[in-house]
Amino acid sequence: MTMNETVGNNLRKYRQAYGYTLEELAERIHKSRSTISKYEKGLISIDVDTIADLAAIFQIPAAQLLAVPCIRDAEPEKADFLDRQYVYAFDGKRQRIMKSVLEEFHSSDSETNSVQLFYDMEDLHTMGRCKVIYSGISKEFDLCRNYNLQNLSHPMEQIWMCSMNGLFKSDHQIGILAGLSSFTMYPCARKVLITSSIQKESDLMEELVFSKEDVRLLKKYNVFTISEFVL
Repeated sequence: MTMNETVGNNLRKYRQAYGYTLEELAERIHKSRSTISKYEKGLISIDVDTIADLAAIFQIPAAQLLAVPCIRDAEPEKADFLDRQYVYAFDGKRQRIMKSVLEEFHSSDSETNSVQLFYDMEDLHTMGRCKVIYSGISKEFDLCRNYNLQNLSHPMEQIWMCSMNGLFKSDHQIGILAGLSSFTMYPCARKVLITSSIQKESDLMEELVFSKEDVRLLKKYNVFTISEFVL
């Protein structure tokens, strides 16, 4: 994939995540619809000034539009892209598995990473088509990783997520996502699974639905937790 195609894919992802049509984005940066389309297809290069304008519209660092996926365990590319993970949760109201994509980048702070969460997607291969996009930071500790994120369209909606590494780091990390619900705007918490590969949804129910042990701990301690957190 050429650099033009990579930047074009990133542009399409953010445009769709924010719900802009080609026409609407073209109007925002004073370009034609056909020019935006050519950017996204990688047919023409995006100049530096336009990259800066797009980054301001999407409220992201310009480097994230230039981000090139890197091979796992390899050195990060200059555009600072680190990793992509998949986040799963169970929506009890609609009886469905919720799928999200989490992307991490280097930040100016050596102790934290910059993070974006494309939340609740119908198709994990079409990242921009998500219900909400969150942006924030993550920080890793010996046994867990914490995420602090904010809805870029509605700043009052902030969420926190914690995943447990356990004694041995695994591709499957159980965690909790808590904050205001983007649908009801009430505080809530979900059990989540974070993994580096796309999972078969039919295999996830047992891990994502609250177990009898989860409920037992809630009643015993009057604290919302999940059994996988108990060491």
